[in-house]
Amino acid sequence: MQTAQKSPFSTYPELSRLMEAGEPVCVTFETGYESGYKVNSKVECRVERKIGSEIEIEKGIEGKNEDIVVDTGDKRSPEKSHFLFCEIVQKARMGEAFLISGQSCSPGDYILGFSEKSPATYYLNSGRYKDSQAAENAALSLPRLKKKFCFIKIEPLSLNKGGFDVLILFLKPEKAMRIIQASAYSEGKRAVLDTMGAASVCGDCTVLAYRQGMGLSFGCKGSRKHSGYEDSEVPLGLSFEKTAEIEVTISKLPKTRE
Repeated sequence: MQTAQKSPFSTYPELSRLMEAGEPVCVTFETGYESGYKVNSKVECRVERKIGSEIEIEKGIEGKNEDIVVDTGDKRSPEKSHFLFCEIVQKARMGEAFLISGQSCSPGDYILGFSEKSPATYYLNSGRYKDSQAAENAALSLPRLKKKFCFIKIEPLSLNKGGFDVLILFLKPEKAMRIIQASAYSEGKRAVLDTMGAASVCGDCTVLAYRQGMGLSFGCKGSRKHSGYEDSEVPLGLSFEKTAEIEVTISKLPKTRE
């Protein structure tokens, strides 16, 4: 997780103004101690790092490829939420904050690293794919989080202390266009759209945004059905680094209808 120095709204006013309802949502993959929001708990998570033949026990460090997150058995840790990840993000948009160690969408658990169970059968039974091979291909194409963490914090930007991994916005197409234009401002490079109408908020806007810097989606059946964002809105995710870049450049763009 990267850390900013200023309060969120003083740092990202341009991005905040793009949303017509609610506020941007911060998603943070936490690796150490944290006071709970909804769970009213304190969480302990150790990360064991192998160094030669020794094991160094550290607390509150960012996970690397060689790190192993260890369950401390702390019964006060956040439980799996009965909401879907996209529902939680939408609630955070409207002011709530959460700590979760799982959520109630099986593809979402697979994408976010809470489960190793492929959602291929779930996809086949949903009727969204022609046959088992198409459903398997869809499951294999899902982005998956490659990061060790203890739990996920989801909160509105106004409650964030200045550090997060991904910022998620819900935008009208013209506002999303301005973010795309801001991304191209410095080098004139095209944005590559990577989506398939599935795993929108968890996959496209969280994992892909964390991995690639930006993830733009048209939504998916689950998120549009259950979380209730408007048909006229598209979800878009930005990594911490990309958020800072877009905030600086978007004010330099000409207005859409000048």
